[in-house]
Amino acid sequence: MATPHRIASDAAADVLAAGGNAVDAAVAAAIVLAVVYPNQCSVGGDVVALVGTPGAVVAVDGSGRSPRAARLEGLSEMPVYGPQTVTVPGAPAAWFELAERWGSRPLGEALRVAADLAADGVQVAAGLARAIGRESDRLRADPGLREVFLPGGELLAEGDVLAQPRLARTLQALADSGVDAFYLDAAQGIVATLGEQGSAMALADFTEHRTWSGEPISTRYAGAEYLTAPPGCQGAFFLESLAALDLLRTRLGRELEPIGADAALVALVAEATARDRDVMLGDREGTTVDLDLLLVTRAQQIARDAATGRSTHAPPASKPSGDTVAVVAADAEGNWVSLMQSTYFAFGSGILDPGSGVVLHNRGAAFDLQPGSPNRFVGGKRPAHTLMPLLVREHGELVGAHGTMGGRAQPQVHSQLALHLTGGAPPEVAVRLPRWVLEPRRAGSDPAARTSVAVEEDVPAQAQRQLERHFALTRLPALDDEVGHAQVVRRTGAGTEAASDPRADGAARTG
Repeated sequence: MATPHRIASDAAADVLAAGGNAVDAAVAAAIVLAVVYPNQCSVGGDVVALVGTPGAVVAVDGSGRSPRAARLEGLSEMPVYGPQTVTVPGAPAAWFELAERWGSRPLGEALRVAADLAADGVQVAAGLARAIGRESDRLRADPGLREVFLPGGELLAEGDVLAQPRLARTLQALADSGVDAFYLDAAQGIVATLGEQGSAMALADFTEHRTWSGEPISTRYAGAEYLTAPPGCQGAFFLESLAALDLLRTRLGRELEPIGADAALVALVAEATARDRDVMLGDREGTTVDLDLLLVTRAQQIARDAATGRSTHAPPASKPSGDTVAVVAADAEGNWVSLMQSTYFAFGSGILDPGSGVVLHNRGAAFDLQPGSPNRFVGGKRPAHTLMPLLVREHGELVGAHGTMGGRAQPQVHSQLALHLTGGAPPEVAVRLPRWVLEPRRAGSDPAARTSVAVEEDVPAQAQRQLERHFALTRLPALDDEVGHAQVVRRTGAGTEAASDPRADGAARTG
């Protein structure tokens, strides 16, 4: 298994050593991550996962809705931070759903481990310290965040102790009393906190929340089947990319090189599929994404356009990418898990509920206000979601669990990983190879301007020249956070291998 924080990886390894299965381990890691990486995920965020057992794969969507009574008249664009961006957090309900359906150990054990970490305090990891520095103004602006991340008036730094006693009590209550400790008890304080700041969130929005589960969607690349969660998660557009790339692979008669001679080709495919996502994706209720259109008709058109160097000139104007964690796990009984959870942007909405100690995400910022958009804000609706867990199957058997942070760039990171792994790179190599990602187009920018691509400095010169023919380049240091944190578990000829991206603070554990 692999996670982006060593303490979470250790917690998951302890669960496996004590006889738990891959689901127990993944959920334990997810809960610990909500303590040790509060910039990236939280009890007040969402979870989307794939669970694979021998013979079946199930998608679990723990995303929440906007307040049913919410109205946003008079705004030209969706707020990025603040109370209007908070949708009902789905993480606690999803943890309980996963544990009750597929786990083999009481969830209370994992919750108590996390509660102890929150109460005793943990050292601030490098990634969290960077986020605290970047988001210092927002941390100072909110009383709840200020109390936790500026104790004594000074920003926490790498190696300092992060203590969260109120969050510890919330986790302990979940362990003792079950999921109602959040959706009935803690929710009352959260609703009051949000109401004081102008949100229409009501207790009924929490009590009516339900976790959705159902069939995954999939396509094939180089003979392997890639499975992900259905819309309103963005994984369908990763599959669209794979379908187009498989056509190009077949046409060229060789494996594609995303940081070599085929960098521009792969990036043009990413650009086109990102535009499709922004036009088509919304809540699954009331919105239908035509998978046949994506995986056949659009994939063929995108492959033709990419082969001739045609650019779509970017996805529409959008907000920056957010913060997410990925947990991947497998066990000897044939269980596989890819679990994603997030605050959306770093520290989410910029609100920490002082009673529960919970950082509230800003997933509602993903809505838009455009007439006719499938993702237009409406009360009681789920926003289009970036979280996209991924499992891989060959000859009817699961062989891989992948996950990455990166917001809107997740399909691009997954595509590059898939091409590297198909080309023979071991998991540990695949996650640390240099990357590029498309940068979001800013509101008000020239729609005819070239898309900008962020490129790590160690992307080979050949690939950078290829990209520069079609895109404007922004160069990043090697192993930069902006290009995502990938986690991989794969069954290979050498056995089961796990790898954690060195861009994060994580670790992989096997055996």
